[in-house]
Amino acid sequence: MKETCEGTNFWTQEIPTLPQDLITEILIRLPIKTLLKFKCVSKSWLSLLSNTVFHKSHVNFSIKNSKMTDYTLAIVATVSGLGKICHVYNISSENSCVTVAKHDCPPKSLSLSAFLLGSCNGLVCLTTDSFELMLLNPCTGKFNVIPDTTIQYKVGAGGCYVRYGFGYDASVDDYKVVKIFSFPQSEGRHVNMVNVYSLKANSWSTIKCFNSGYITVNVGVFANGVLHWEVGDRGISEIVTLDLAAERYGKIALPSYKDGGIRWTLGVSRGCLVACCNYEPNNADMWVMKEYGVQESWTKLVTISSPVDRRVYISPLFVGENGDEFLVKLGTELTLYNSRNASFKRLADYVSGDFLQVQAATYLENLRSPHI
Repeated sequence: MKETCEGTNFWTQEIPTLPQDLITEILIRLPIKTLLKFKCVSKSWLSLLSNTVFHKSHVNFSIKNSKMTDYTLAIVATVSGLGKICHVYNISSENSCVTVAKHDCPPKSLSLSAFLLGSCNGLVCLTTDSFELMLLNPCTGKFNVIPDTTIQYKVGAGGCYVRYGFGYDASVDDYKVVKIFSFPQSEGRHVNMVNVYSLKANSWSTIKCFNSGYITVNVGVFANGVLHWEVGDRGISEIVTLDLAAERYGKIALPSYKDGGIRWTLGVSRGCLVACCNYEPNNADMWVMKEYGVQESWTKLVTISSPVDRRVYISPLFVGENGDEFLVKLGTELTLYNSRNASFKRLADYVSGDFLQVQAATYLENLRSPHI
């Protein structure tokens, strides 16, 4: 067997190892596909990559280093005569350009979704076709069915409207699902009964009710530890909030808008709250709240004129790093809008008029478990 110049056997030399802290710092910078493969390297790496502390470190690094982070877009569409289809896309920002590329293998569990109820830290909350609640990590395929013991009410006229929210309570490292039963009263006012599911406690609780105008969205938007729903009240729109840690309600005023604003839509992009004011006919102003909770920090990004000649609402899904490219939903169509030349590039799978409904959620790819 070949010997080294010192006369010792090369293959019997001890291979130097890196300090554990340095290994962790390297691994949290790697993409999920690589980390899943690295679980097979050794028992110690399997243990490290399965640890919830590492999972949280990976999420925190991704959030704080948005330039190094790619996002994923999950879409569930209801197609006339075909039922539901699901596609997953990778969103990346390279050289100040946003690219959207189809993922090779979308999770089968997403195809069973009746509604997407939000995403947080790599987990997606959804209802199944049998209307069970589920937490799913699309990257690992692991899921957790949530027992829904909340009282059911008749939905619709004379009954109530059901609204949802999903987010993370960092104060106790807990994921929470919010279910709102909204009962119409006189003059457009509503009484809202609120139930909250705690993943850590594996139980539902009822928190203080609140009154509001009509909650126009089925699913709240999660940002900065807070859920947000757009509310219309006698011609005035505002955002109703729920702080998941304090279980306290609040309100955020929307930016000033011109006459003719007919519908606001909300989104979140790289941790920032985004609001889109839709006008008649077919154009919208998009705003971002650069400093959370500060009314004066609402900054107008762009005015988008829809290429679709029928009335559709524009909903924000993702804002590029330089604020000049936007992934938006135009009714049931998905498109990438470039404000530099006012061009639209539609996602090929979502340009047909056969779609009855299209739901979309963006998320960070992560190893976090849907169980605690």
